[in-house]
Amino acid sequence: MSRHNLVGVLLVLSLLISLPMVCAQEDGGAPEVVIDEDFEDGMANWWVEGGEQVWVEDGRMHVKADPPADGDGLPVVTVWCRTPVQGNVRIEFDAHVINSRTNVPHINTLLCADPEGTPLFETRDERADAALPKYQALAGLTFTYYHRDDDAPPIPHEGQTARMFIRQGPDPLLLGATHNYHCQPGHTYRVEIIKRDDFVEYHVDGNYLLGVHVPEPIDEGLLGVRTFRSHVWWDNLKVTALD
Repeated sequence: MSRHNLVGVLLVLSLLISLPMVCAQEDGGAPEVVIDEDFEDGMANWWVEGGEQVWVEDGRMHVKADPPADGDGLPVVTVWCRTPVQGNVRIEFDAHVINSRTNVPHINTLLCADPEGTPLFETRDERADAALPKYQALAGLTFTYYHRDDDAPPIPHEGQTARMFIRQGPDPLLLGATHNYHCQPGHTYRVEIIKRDDFVEYHVDGNYLLGVHVPEPIDEGLLGVRTFRSHVWWDNLKVTALD
């Protein structure tokens, strides 16, 4: 074999040897799971604002804010996860409405940070009544997914009775809205929120409901779940980092 051919063979071999390493670097390996919560260990990583009662049963976090008109307890509740969420992420969870006395089931999500830079946990007492304006004053995003029939616009297809809003605080600013799909007791919904740079998408049961551009994206915040006039359980919550 000539010296020229030998050099060529060695060059090809070196490229073949290095190829798996290059592919592995480009692939980046398995995505990082930031939060993986099945509530088997209770609620040590969560805290509650408002509501009637929040508890774990059969590996599910039950969130109840559905008191009778003359009963005790607040008709609205927010539950926060203590683990920070940063950058581009995919948020997924199961949610199931047990009951809603006034037939307005809510499966809501928040991704917020305190506008003054104070950790949300340290300001929790200021939101003890879980009043909506106090969350709209936070920097971040609120995702409202609920059922309501009264004074609703015409439903384009039978069974599409849910409303979906995405807002950004602290003003708050409505980024987008849709009237689509459904939000009813007795059905386990798989919700997926994808946040990538200045764009977020909202999916339910594999259906793309809404996507919006975010004028002022936040790089880090806390994840919260919220309901109004409903008893809802959450489970299988996962937050995965995206490139």
